[in-house]
Amino acid sequence: MVNEQKQLDLEKYHTIVLATIDYLKESLERSFIFDGIDSVAEYYHEQKIQTEKNFEQRRLDRLQKRLISLTKGLLHKVDLNFSTYIKEKTGYEVDIFDDLRKRTEVIITQGKISNQKDLNDVSNALELYKQILNEEEKVKKLEDLIVKHANDQSISKTPNVTVIKKVVKKLDDNTEEVTITESTGPKPKHFEEEVQISPDGKRKVRTTQWADKHHAATYVSVDFPTANGPVYGTSGINPMIKAWWKDNSTIVIETSKEFPANTQYRKISSFDDVVTIEYIEH
Repeated sequence: MVNEQKQLDLEKYHTIVLATIDYLKESLERSFIFDGIDSVAEYYHEQKIQTEKNFEQRRLDRLQKRLISLTKGLLHKVDLNFSTYIKEKTGYEVDIFDDLRKRTEVIITQGKISNQKDLNDVSNALELYKQILNEEEKVKKLEDLIVKHANDQSISKTPNVTVIKKVVKKLDDNTEEVTITESTGPKPKHFEEEVQISPDGKRKVRTTQWADKHHAATYVSVDFPTANGPVYGTSGINPMIKAWWKDNSTIVIETSKEFPANTQYRKISSFDDVVTIEYIEH
């Protein structure tokens, strides 16, 4: 009887995980392609291979963990379409918000947000209940918890709480420079970012200098309307690295041969939106 139930559960989770991968592929495939390589498609192809292995090896635990891992992003995005899709494709009922609701009820009962995990849960649950009819009372309780937590944090900060100072300087209509430094806390940080907006206003290129106690890097990333990712990167803080828009479909990155690149792409795309990257090396 136990073996029969496990087989049923194996078949259920095998079917649900495969359908989940298809759901994610449909929305994310071609969302960010580097030099002709669709890393998203490759990732989900590998996920299907691993799912089949888990099923063949009768590893129900791994199928269950894989489903949790795959749906984590949907949980944070508060994707209410996923359950409907799975029901239509597989016939199975899946509620990825069940545990979140239970954890949030505990937080509401205790009357306070105790840590960052609680805050994440309350924030996600708030977005969930805002999209559900007749949950105004729950929304009010969660909003009150967040306000109370914010007030408590402003009154009393522990020695290990990081305090961030943020300065935004408008260089011109298309450029912002953002400087963030850590004034207290156990791990001093350096963060400077310059943002260049494309002429048509639809994309952004970011040049970021980042460091903590152990590591430092300078990298360039591109924001499309629905996806973003790094296109160039090197170790260390290198202020001379710059990036700007030559036109709506071309980015120029200025760097030096002295900075070995750990990431360097020349063409990226998000669906039908293609951007070419030109390099100037001194």
